[in-house]
Formats: sequence, C-alpha cells, structure tokens
Amino acid sequence: MRVNKKITADLANFIKMRYNITVTDFAEKYPEMFKSFMRLQFWLDEVTLATYFGPNDDAELEGTYWSQQTLWSTRKTGQQLLDKLIALDPKRICDVGCGDNEFKPHFGDKLIGIDPYNPKSDFKIGINEYTPDHIAEFDIVLALGSINFGDTTEIERQIGNVIHLVKPGGKIFWRCNPGITHDNAQAKWVDFFPWSEEYIYDIAKRVNCEVNEISWDHPEGGEEPLWGNRLYSEWTKSGLNTLV
Repeated sequence: MRVNKKITADLANFIKMRYNITVTDFAEKYPEMFKSFMRLQFWLDEVTLATYFGPNDDAELEGTYWSQQTLWSTRKTGQQLLDKLIALDPKRICDVGCGDNEFKPHFGDKLIGIDPYNPKSDFKIGINEYTPDHIAEFDIVLALGSINFGDTTEIERQIGNVIHLVKPGGKIFWRCNPGITHDNAQAKWVDFFPWSEEYIYDIAKRVNCEVNEISWDHPEGGEEPLWGNRLYSEWTKSGLNTLV
C-alpha cells in the first residue's frame, strides 16, 4: 500500500490532539483499526493525486493545479530525447505516466501512453496494474516524471514494474524529482519522493540495469531552472530485474 508521509503525519497529529494517543500506541492497541487508518491515508493520497493530476475544466482554478510543461522546453527530455528515440528506431515504446501524451504524434501506434489520471493517455491505468499483462513487451520505456510519488517501498515496486515492461537490452529513460514540491498551494499534500544520483545508481544495480547517463535536466536557455531541477538518466536492461 502506498504511504503518503504528509497525509499520514497530519492524521497522526489529529489523533494525538483529539484522542491523546500516538499512532504507534494506536497501532499496537488497535491493530485492526490501524489497518483502516492506513486505508484512509491511501484513499486520501489517491484523491490528492487524482485531483492534482486529473483534468480540470474550472476556469477559476486554472493554474492552481498541475498542467504539463511542454516537453520541448527541457534540455534532456525534450527535443534531444525525441531525436534520440527516432535514431534508435524502436518497434514498441511505453510512456509511463504520459500526461498529455506528447510523444504519441511522433510515433503513432508504436507508442502506448499509460496514465492513471489523464484521459489523453491511450490507457487510463497505473504502472502496477498495467505491467503484469505486458512483461518484456517494449524496446523502450519512458518514465518522465511519473515515478515520483510515495514511500520507498512503493517507488521500488513501481520501478520494478517499469523494468518488467522492457525487453533485455532495452532502454529506460527517466526524469525524476529530487523531492521538490511544485510551486502551488494544491501540491501541499502531494508526497514527492527524494530521488538522488546515489539512489539511481543503487537501484539500477539492484534491478540489473546499467546507468548509461545521468545529469540534471534544466530547461533550455539557462543553467537556472524555470520550474525546478530534475534528474535525467538513461538505463539499459541487462537481464531479469530482482524487484517485484
């Protein structure tokens, strides 16, 4: 079960103030009720992500929720990545958390975009639900900002499922958030996982992948990011991954 540390801490503070019991004591004394507590935090996290990343047609709220920054404004995951993908000439690509599915027009039916919240995807589904029926089906998988939400256990579950999609010898392109909260009020409860270069090398090794490149992905036109630094990396799958 995905754990949102922000929501969990807020619920824990409420229980402590309202009922004068810590979450640790609550879990020990009332284990069955604690399961309901964890289901509640998961449901609130899902509502948070669906509200933040889902479609928003309310003009008064325009700009307060997530909107896709065009991929072509970024140095590593924009036009440069598109050119690289075209040169690789893959037969099948999966764009995990595709958002507005911006790569789709360039690859047509060769590319499948999945996203649990965005109706512009080919399949409105999350990585954990999609992977079991599509093991080793793709030459390339893109995960450009999508594997960023939840605790370490959930992130590694999703990483494992991303790797499962790729054929041995295939490539995975990542754009990862080092834990920077988006600059708007609605992102307050979104729990961003703190990716780092050290973690990328460590997890890639554990899933039998080679890191071919890792760098910071700034927007074009300057060293200082317009909307936050992100870590870009390119992996090659060596064999079967060890994470499930």
